[in-house]
Amino acid sequence: MQKLAMLVAVGFLVLVASTGISPALFDPSVHKLVRLEPLILGSKDNNFHMEPREYRLKVGQGYRWKIKAETDFEYALAPAFFRNIWIRKIEVGTAEIKTATLDEIEFEDVGEAELFFVAIRPGTYEFSLRGMEARGVKGTIIVESADGS
Repeated sequence: MQKLAMLVAVGFLVLVASTGISPALFDPSVHKLVRLEPLILGSKDNNFHMEPREYRLKVGQGYRWKIKAETDFEYALAPAFFRNIWIRKIEVGTAEIKTATLDEIEFEDVGEAELFFVAIRPGTYEFSLRGMEARGVKGTIIVESADGS
């Protein structure tokens, strides 16, 4: 099966090269995805650290958002914002997950996930880490319409 996959990949690259299509076409940066500042959960001396606490986005813009758990503390992030975006994919380690919906991202140890998405609805979305709201571990995602309003 691996040999077949390798042959298909090589054949695809030969086809792309022979047609003059630039391989850059398949590079996410060509699609103008904006890299958001990574959301950092926890720090060496504070399990309740979260930074940054505010993001400003635009409807119709594509984004890459890395979420990192810096400690082995358990973190669960489930903002309403996830129901107001179009998810292209999620990368976790060497896995790529393609899904239409996302309810929660939970870390049970140090790790990271990267979410590739397009903001589709304007609004102000609060986000927090489950069970840590009383400690002030919360933030805001503001999605403006494409015309800036």
